[in-house]
Amino acid sequence: MNAPTGTGVDRALAALPEAKRELARMLLAARSPVPARPAPRSGAGPVPATALQARLLGRERLGTGSSGTGSHAVRLTGRLDTGRLREALTGVLARHEALRCRITDPPDGGGPLLTVEGEPCLRLTRTDLTHLTPGARREAVGAQLAESAATPLSLESGRTSAFRLLALGPDDHVLVLASHLGVFDGWSSGVFLTDLATGYREGPGSLAPPELQLPDHADWQRRWLASPDGAAELAARRGAFAGIPPVPRAPGGFERGHVPVRMDRGPGSALEAGLALGAAAGATPFMTLVAALAVVLARRDGTTGAVVGAPAAGRFAGPLEGAVGQFTTVVPIRVDLSGSPSFVEILHRTRAAVADALSHQRLPVDELFTAGTQPYDVLFALHNYPAVSLGLPGVEVGQLPGPPAHHLELYSTDPAATVACFGLVERDGEIGGTAEFNRRAAGPGDVAALLGGVEDVLARAAASPGTTP
Repeated sequence: MNAPTGTGVDRALAALPEAKRELARMLLAARSPVPARPAPRSGAGPVPATALQARLLGRERLGTGSSGTGSHAVRLTGRLDTGRLREALTGVLARHEALRCRITDPPDGGGPLLTVEGEPCLRLTRTDLTHLTPGARREAVGAQLAESAATPLSLESGRTSAFRLLALGPDDHVLVLASHLGVFDGWSSGVFLTDLATGYREGPGSLAPPELQLPDHADWQRRWLASPDGAAELAARRGAFAGIPPVPRAPGGFERGHVPVRMDRGPGSALEAGLALGAAAGATPFMTLVAALAVVLARRDGTTGAVVGAPAAGRFAGPLEGAVGQFTTVVPIRVDLSGSPSFVEILHRTRAAVADALSHQRLPVDELFTAGTQPYDVLFALHNYPAVSLGLPGVEVGQLPGPPAHHLELYSTDPAATVACFGLVERDGEIGGTAEFNRRAAGPGDVAALLGGVEDVLARAAASPGTTP
C-alpha cells in the first residue's frame, strides 16, 4: 500500500506534537523505498529529465515540434526603474532552477539529463518605440509579441528564456516574457510575476529558493516510476484503459490551427441552466462540461463511453506550488455511458471519474500512453490558475493578450492523433478561450460543432434531467 500523499498529510502531521511528528515522518518514509511525493534531492549533480522533457527534446532535435516557446506580456504604466527591473529579473532566474536548466546526454548513453547552471543568464533586449505614431506602436507591439512566440528556444543549449522591454513612452513600457514549454507551465506565470514584483520592491536578495524545485521533481519521478509502488500504479492505470482502442492518426499528420471559442453563460442560457443542474448534483463546472462532452463524443463514435484528456497542474505536493517549472500532465477521464443513464447519473459517474483521474497526477502521460496507444482525441481544460495581483511602486501593471498557445504538442503524446484541445477560462460571466486543432483531422466548423453539441446536451438535460440525453 502506498503511503498517504499530498497536503492532507502535511496538515495531519502539523497537528501532532513535534516529537511525534518526526516519528510519524520516519514511519511514512519507511513504508516505501521511494516516497510517494517529491522531496529535496541530495546533491547538486544532473538528474534524469522528466518524461515530458525527453519527448519535447526528441521533437526539438528532429525539428518536428513547434518552437517550444510560450510567450506573454504585461503593460507597465508609470515611472519604471529599468535597472531595478533588470536586477529583479536576474533574481527570479537565480531563485528558480528550472530557468537555469539545460539537457545533456550522459557519457554512458543513458537517458537525457537535467543539468542546472550555477549562474543565471538574463537575455533581455530593449527596443525604443517612442518615435512611432500611436497606431504604428500598436502594430510594433503586436509584431514583437508574435516574433517572441515564434523564436525557438532550446532545452539542449539552455536558452530557455528571453525577455523584451519595449519603450512606448517615458512612463509606458511593455515587458514580453518568453519561456520554453519544457521548463515553464501556465501556473508558473503567476509564480514568476509574483516573484518579479517582490524582487522589484524589495531587491533580489529577498527571493529565497523554494522548498522544492523542478529538478527535485524530475529526480523523484524517475526513481518512483522504477520503484515497486510506481510500477504497480502504472500497470494498474494502463490496465484500466487496456480495452479501449487507440485513436487513429490523421492521414496527413499534424498541422496546427486556432479558433476563438465562447460559451454564453448569460441568464437563461443553456450553459447556465446546465451548470446549475451540475451544481445541484455536486459537480463543478469542469465536471459538468466534461460530462456533456463525453455524451457528444460517444455519439460521434457510436460507443457507450468516452475518454477525455484533461491537462492537470501536476503539483500534487504543496511545496511544488511555489516553484517555476513544467509539472503539467494529462489525466485521461473515462466516462461510462452504458445502460442509458440520465444526465444526472452521468454527472455522478463523471464526478467519480474526474476524482479518480486526478488521483493519478503523479503518472506522466508519456509513460502511461506510449506511441500509438492514446485513447482520446479531444483535450479539455477549464483553467483556474490563481489570480495574481502585482504591486510595483509607482507602476500600474496590466496583462496584455498574447498569441495563441502551442499546447497540442505539449499535451498530446501524438498530435496527429488529436483533433482538438479546448483551453477555456471562466471570466466576466462567460466561458471562452481558444481551441487549438489539427487541420489534418478537423476544421473550425468541426470544433464549433463539438462545443455546440455540449450546449445542446446541457439544454436538453436541464429541461429533462431524469431522461437519457
